Amino acid sequence: MRWIYALLAVVFAGESVPMEGQVRGAVYVRTDSDHTTVVSPRAHLRQPIGSPRTRIDVTYGLDAWTSASVDIRTAATATVREVRHEATAGLERERGTSSWSAGYRVSYEPDYLANSGSLAGQVELAQRTVTLGGRLFGALDRVGRAGDAAFHEPLRAGGALLSAGFVLTRTTLLQFAYELRGALGYMASPYRFVAIGGDGTCSALAEFCVPEIHPRRRSRHAAVLRARQALGRKLAVGGLYRFYIDSWGLRSHTTAIDLTVTPRRGLSLALELRSYAQSGAFFYQPRYLSSGTGGYFTRDRELSSLGSQRLALHTTYTRPVGRGALELGALLAGTRIAYDAFVGLARVGALELSAMLGGRY
Repeated sequence: MRWIYALLAVVFAGESVPMEGQVRGAVYVRTDSDHTTVVSPRAHLRQPIGSPRTRIDVTYGLDAWTSASVDIRTAATATVREVRHEATAGLERERGTSSWSAGYRVSYEPDYLANSGSLAGQVELAQRTVTLGGRLFGALDRVGRAGDAAFHEPLRAGGALLSAGFVLTRTTLLQFAYELRGALGYMASPYRFVAIGGDGTCSALAEFCVPEIHPRRRSRHAAVLRARQALGRKLAVGGLYRFYIDSWGLRSHTTAIDLTVTPRRGLSLALELRSYAQSGAFFYQPRYLSSGTGGYFTRDRELSSLGSQRLALHTTYTRPVGRGALELGALLAGTRIAYDAFVGLARVGALELSAMLGGRY
């Protein structure tokens, strides 16, 4: 039965939680056809303190972002380069069939400061065949604008996540999760301007341009159903469906299927296909000929109607070394995004690469 519970931890928590210490380093690179490149190195440490069942979890990373995207080009702005720093720290404690954790995250870039905290817990019931979990989280952000020391806007957010996982049979796993989020404050971009009239961009054809204005309240609901079926000891298939709706009128559907193969002990290969489709926000228009709906204007393509497909290949390798283990990982993924009604951009293709080196001790 141990392999069933290990698989349950991987499927529902993203990775197994070792009793020993763990250290990892990774580099993620994403580049797309909209002239945007992101390079993200990460370092992660998980260390027992006092006892094997009490651990600290610390992560540091940065995003080096370079872009000459359509938003920047249509604003007649030169290529933008920014660096974002992020650090998280958490404390985890296990006791019998239950566990809890607390975490704090801070993220900084020249025009944005984010702070958030969370409390989470889970309990295993019915001889560890049922896992119930919950998480509360809150955030306090400060939005700024480069070159304008007088511009600063607050953004507050919070929410909760409830989940339930089930071992239905020796080879079948199922999970359901529901998440509620709310946000209050500034949620537009201080750099985007919206054209009134003309071709939809702030060009010479536009009558005039106005700053982007979004509603200052937003509530979000998401429900997720996951399932996983082992097809023998070396092959497993998984599926996911997620439905999302919010108070801005945006609805989305996400489906995914993956196939995981373990050809030998310690080696895992996974192929995942993910599809996403969403409607536009109620105030989104590709071209504004007069005042926006409710007085709101946006040039945010992520609030338009769009669809995407992503194909990803993951591989991980673990090799015992003494009392610990060496861990290697890699990711290769391609994404295609199609915008149904965004002036200046119809499609984006993206390539993702990631490499990870770590160990347990």
